[in-house]
Amino acid sequence: MRNFRLLTLIFGLMYVTIGIGSPLISLYLEELGASYDRIALIMTTVAATALVTNFYWGRLSDKLGRRKPFLIGGLFTMILTYLALSQAPSANWAWPVLVINGAALAAYTTPSLALIGDVLAGSGQRGRRMGVYRGVASLTFALGAVTGGRLADATSIATALALCAAFYALALVFALTLQEPKAVQTRTPGATDEAVPAAERVPARFLVGVALWIAGIGAATSMWPNYMAGLGYSKTTISSLWGFAAFWEVPGMVLVGHLSDIFGRVPLLMAGGLGVAGVMGGYILFSSFLPGLIGVQFLRGFAYAGYTASAMTFAAEWGSDRSRGHNSGSYNAATGAGQLLGTLLGGTLAQYFGFQILFAVCAAIAVSSAICFWGLGRGKDEDVDAAVEAGAVERSA
Repeated sequence: MRNFRLLTLIFGLMYVTIGIGSPLISLYLEELGASYDRIALIMTTVAATALVTNFYWGRLSDKLGRRKPFLIGGLFTMILTYLALSQAPSANWAWPVLVINGAALAAYTTPSLALIGDVLAGSGQRGRRMGVYRGVASLTFALGAVTGGRLADATSIATALALCAAFYALALVFALTLQEPKAVQTRTPGATDEAVPAAERVPARFLVGVALWIAGIGAATSMWPNYMAGLGYSKTTISSLWGFAAFWEVPGMVLVGHLSDIFGRVPLLMAGGLGVAGVMGGYILFSSFLPGLIGVQFLRGFAYAGYTASAMTFAAEWGSDRSRGHNSGSYNAATGAGQLLGTLLGGTLAQYFGFQILFAVCAAIAVSSAICFWGLGRGKDEDVDAAVEAGAVERSA
């Protein structure tokens, strides 16, 4: 379990930086002169880059039978991009830096999820362990969000982004000590994706649900800091509210992981979709009333946990060691597709129709994701039986 502990620590350090940067990036781009629709275009290209590169990194890690080199390369590149981003003189200058950072983040996230699957293969507590893994990240995200907003108010957003580079450097130090597990089953050079048996491929309806869920919450999240700022909230308050939601993800992830081991992943995935729809309704009704908004952020923490811990476990446990990179890449690419749609919708709807319409559309998309996951549940038994027959899914005793 040494690798699991190290990966949890590294993931936690990464999420400190995500907590610092996520609530501030759109505000930073606005400071650099970008309009809402320009911000949406910039973030859409970043999401598109992540979508494409997630496919590439996952399949390449399967083919090479290695995960660690991708993790090292991704972390090193993100150190450089955050340093460059902190010195950006304009939004157009920051644009390509963010695109490179998106590709570097994909180089870490996809192979690392495959590596977690390798480490937890055969465990009867995959949901619980994934809940801890992702829960630690939510805790560090919350700490980063609170710290980043206060630092940005006290100094500047650029200073906060420079701090992100320092955390990535620390993560890199720990990543260098990871021990590569046994090589995954490599494919014949030049083999196509057909080399991965159909039973080992993560179900398409799961990927559609992932893309919709991410699109719904991503469209709202991309412009939520601007919405809050327009209502008169300070950067400190905005980041603290974001961090408050992330804090409640921590017990939520652990609880969801435990429940998903008992009841399965699908009910928790559905709860995550319906919960986000409720959050969007809360943003429409309570954003001007701070106590009500705090309650909405509490719900957001558990809704996010319901989806995230279950989706990561589902993607990591499906298939064998020769296909986990493929499935992790497919999952993260679906996430990228959702981000692509979400960031495009977020800025565009906010610019031309207002924030109330934006949140209403996000609620409808979240309900659609829950319907997709419900369909996954109806077909789950057949899918799992086929996977087990093919030797693709390791069931615990």
